[in-house]
Amino acid sequence: MKAIQRKYFNTYFSIAVMVLLIAIFTMIEPRFLNAANINSLLSDTAPLMIMAAGMTPVLLLGSIDLSIGALCSAANVLVITILLRFLETVEANPGMVVVAAIVAFLLTLIAAIVSGILLGLIHVKTKAPSFIASLAFMSIWASAALLIQNASVFLPQPLWATINWYNISFGPLGLPLLIAFIVIVVYYILLTRTSFGRGVYAIGGNERTARLAGLPVDRIKITVFAMNGFCTALGAIFLMAKARSAAPTAGEAFTLMVISAVVLGGTSLVGGAGSVLNTILGVFIVAMIQNGMNIVGVNVFWQSIVYGAIILIAIAINTDRSSRSFVVK
Repeated sequence: MKAIQRKYFNTYFSIAVMVLLIAIFTMIEPRFLNAANINSLLSDTAPLMIMAAGMTPVLLLGSIDLSIGALCSAANVLVITILLRFLETVEANPGMVVVAAIVAFLLTLIAAIVSGILLGLIHVKTKAPSFIASLAFMSIWASAALLIQNASVFLPQPLWATINWYNISFGPLGLPLLIAFIVIVVYYILLTRTSFGRGVYAIGGNERTARLAGLPVDRIKITVFAMNGFCTALGAIFLMAKARSAAPTAGEAFTLMVISAVVLGGTSLVGGAGSVLNTILGVFIVAMIQNGMNIVGVNVFWQSIVYGAIILIAIAINTDRSSRSFVVK
């Protein structure tokens, strides 16, 4: 009963925060609710939503991945670097643009999945807390991004056809946001309708009991981190497609933003409680804060302060203080 009450409280709390933000930003700047800004808000949400979907089961395990921002940066420059390798080929034969896109996207996704597997393996085999393991990977991927490209890179016009899909829309919803919703639905089914999902919640609730029950704890954890790597790379590809460029620091802000979104959606940092559907609410709250501060003219450096404060407030609200099982996993 208490868990159900907390679930509904988190949902209503997130909705209340969204309504409050809309009211505040609209009073300060009436343009916040105009059609152009709403379309911009929706289009900017897709990468964040995909990465937040991947982070949700990580937090459900009671773990955390601090490397997603750096991995996003590395994937962002990796995909454009691979595409640039096809520039002369595409100029000579425009029909090769599809091959260039498939190869670049697949290699980037595979690299990120491998990164997630390695992070998961180190975490479960060495028993290092995910906080420490992902912190090391954050340093690795931040340096790797700079080694791949040490400055911003723009996609040449002959290669624009590789990302034209990003601008496809179906009424008010663009294809990127629809893909993000599909990712959310897939995660929802995995977490609520499969033994894998039940295992994720069981491990987050009590890992020792999950092991005694015979659950493949290590395999589930590694799979979750691999899936998170996939979502991070997919978000990075979306960022590149939207901007038609890439930068070795493109993902820096996303670590705080993604964790803020998931926690605001009601997922407990202790693990075992939360819903990927509620993550959508958290994503829109974070997107509104970012969009609102930009349109109001708040200094960009204040945004990280705001996201940090959001995480602290959300932790204070979501933490079950009656639990004696709080551990860093």
